[in-house]
Amino acid sequence: MGNGLIKCDLTLRKYFIYGNSAAVVTRPVLPRREGQPILMRGEVGIKDDGNLRPLVAHNTTHIDMPLHFIEGGADLAEVLNNSDYRINRPMLTRVLDLSNWSDASAMRERDGVRYCERVTADMLPSVEELRQYDALMLLTGFGAVLDRGSEHFHPDAEGFYHLPSVTVEVAQRAVDAELSLLAIDCTTVECQTQGNPLRMTGDVHPILLGNDPPVFILEGVTGSRIAPQAGFVPTEGALEVIPRRTNAEGADAAHARVFLSFYQDDDDRKRLEQLIELTTPEQLYG
Repeated sequence: MGNGLIKCDLTLRKYFIYGNSAAVVTRPVLPRREGQPILMRGEVGIKDDGNLRPLVAHNTTHIDMPLHFIEGGADLAEVLNNSDYRINRPMLTRVLDLSNWSDASAMRERDGVRYCERVTADMLPSVEELRQYDALMLLTGFGAVLDRGSEHFHPDAEGFYHLPSVTVEVAQRAVDAELSLLAIDCTTVECQTQGNPLRMTGDVHPILLGNDPPVFILEGVTGSRIAPQAGFVPTEGALEVIPRRTNAEGADAAHARVFLSFYQDDDDRKRLEQLIELTTPEQLYG
């Protein structure tokens, strides 16, 4: 492999459904048949009892808006193409690979996948180091579970899924470092507190999304394909987040396409900065 730019798509290929979320089922809307060459399909959310349920953005790669947890917070329509928000441009990103963290008490293994279940502040770089970046990406190793899909993803006997989560101290460090975005390879940053019925904490989102300016939350990225395809996991890169624009008014979150670009030489910060400068628009319209 040469020393040219490497670009990895970190977007999930599938929906990841657990708990009381509706399953996403694909249905033909206009099947192809003789005399009618057109094919159209659609998606619908269906509960276990067969009842229909509206689909949400939170069961695959998505970005949370402040409105998700903050009453009166910015919705997707207010954020998109708004130059006040760094997430609309490429972001210099610190990539933190926690899949081989040394403290076994923070780790869990599921179906042969080892991942960090609880991300704590002592695992993070200092505030001073993080201030060099626009975003922080936490790769716990759970992306390999996400990539497999949720067909066989079940809770334990007490109803716990053991999803990766971050502590309030992690959220506060992101705020103190003046980051624009925190990303994780799980569809939530919150910790499960109860099994049946399923309950989660709700104290991490408000710290991040309620800050001024907000620290946006990118959930459901997957880093499991980076090392097999690129040969290594970088410590930093240029992150592009492209949220779905349709029906943005009032949206608390949006499906997103996510790309991480980096170079073979992991210490080549200058080239990354040049790349970000080259791809950052002076004016943003739309």
